[in-house]
This record gives sequence, C-alpha cells and structure tokens, in this order.
Amino acid sequence: MADKAEWVVDGFQFGTQQDAELARNEQLRIERLEEKLDYQNYEMVGAVYKKALNNRVFKTPVGYDFLKKLQRRLQEGALVGTEIENIPVYGVYSMRESANQTVERIQASRKPIKKEKPKQEFFSRKTSILVNIGLLALVLLMFAISTTSANPTILNYERVLQNRYAEWEQQLSEREQVIREKEKALLIAE
Repeated sequence: MADKAEWVVDGFQFGTQQDAELARNEQLRIERLEEKLDYQNYEMVGAVYKKALNNRVFKTPVGYDFLKKLQRRLQEGALVGTEIENIPVYGVYSMRESANQTVERIQASRKPIKKEKPKQEFFSRKTSILVNIGLLALVLLMFAISTTSANPTILNYERVLQNRYAEWEQQLSEREQVIREKEKALLIAE
C-alpha cells in the first residue's frame, strides 16, 4: 500500500492516490493562475472566479480553498448590492454512514467475497429447450394445415384460385352444352 504521506496535498489528506493526484493537478493550476492574477483587479478576479465555477475546474478541497480565497477577495472589493455567486459543492456528505468511508471501502475490498449460489430462474435451460421444440412442432403443424386446407392462404392462394376458376369454367361449359342441346332439339321439332 502506498505511503499515506503521498496522499497529503496542501494540508489535506486524501483517501486514495487518484484523489491526491487530482488535488496536485489543481494545486499546479492554482499556482499558474496566481502568477498571472492581479488581486487588486476585481474584474479579473471575478472573471477567473466565474469561469472556474461555470467550468467546474476545481473538485477537491484544495481547489475549493482557492475558490473561497477568490470569493473573500471579491467580497472585500464588492460594491454594495453586488451579489457574488456561491461555491457549489457537488459531493454529497449526508448519506455517509461513517466519518471515514474511504477506509471502510478499502477494508471491505480486502475481505474475501463470498460466492453466492446462482438464483433459480423461472425457466431452466431444459424447460426452455422443451418449450422451443413444442413451438417448432406447432409451426410445422400450422404449415401442414395451411397447405392441405381448401381455404386460400398465403401459401396456396394461387392454386386454390386457379382450381376455382377451372371449376367455374367447367360448370359454364356444361351449362352451355345443355343449352345448345335443348336449342337443337327445339329447332328440329319445329
């Protein structure tokens, strides 16, 4: 495990190496800003303050400390009635169960994880296979019924319609034949 002295940045001790690195990066940004920042120029201080708030540049206590310093400076030189934005804190503190959640998280990660038994599913693999086989059998049965039935379906509508038209044509031919025979019989009798 890393030395906890490495996790201290500007008087703040962090719970993880990543948080300490983030704070070091913020400290470097602050040092660069302070080299160029004129604290007597309230417009410049206000612009840096607003940009840092809007872009959420600072996320650690080191950055918040710098923002608080800028806020105090703006309050010193603020005109009466000028409102200075508050510093938004994006972390949630009220949901923590203890004062040192990071240590508890690290200790919890060291404990062996108990393997849980797999939960019984509603359908087992065998049941799923049997249901799929049953559904396949039903689909095949539906195809067999649709191909052998007299009613037209999407599979056999052309054949059924051709058979119907052929049947009607045959009936009409038979009727015409009967009518012609009767006409001949009537013409001969006259």
